[in-house]
Amino acid sequence: MLKKDVSKTFIVLEIAVGVLTIVYWICFFFVPDSVQSFPEEPSYMIFEKAFVAADMWMALAFFLSAYYLLKKNMKGILWGIIAGGTSVYLGLMDSLYNIQNDKYAFIFYSNDSQVDMIFELIINLASFVFGAAAIIYVWNFIKAEDVK
Repeated sequence: MLKKDVSKTFIVLEIAVGVLTIVYWICFFFVPDSVQSFPEEPSYMIFEKAFVAADMWMALAFFLSAYYLLKKNMKGILWGIIAGGTSVYLGLMDSLYNIQNDKYAFIFYSNDSQVDMIFELIINLASFVFGAAAIIYVWNFIKAEDVK
């Protein structure tokens, strides 16, 4: 049982990240114009589709972290670290692809891909920031529990 109180805001954010991840993939496959930045490029489509399973793993980990933290169960710490680490990793993978293939350059040009790439950049930054914040937040529970 966790001694430290759990932030309801953090729980809501974990659930929101999980839900938004699922919504993104529903849109990707069923409303492609809403989230696909370069649907005409086969390499982009192959790369993006490679994220589905890992994104679902991340969503599941955030849901499990939220569930166990609400119950003040130590498993919430484990799942929070898994979710946060997965989020940072996926953000790095996506960002590296965008950098290596000059995709972020489209942010500076007025065309159909400009808004899409701004959205991609926001997702990438959110992956880093919230992933790292999740790790730090749940790690503080270990310190509060005086686990050695």
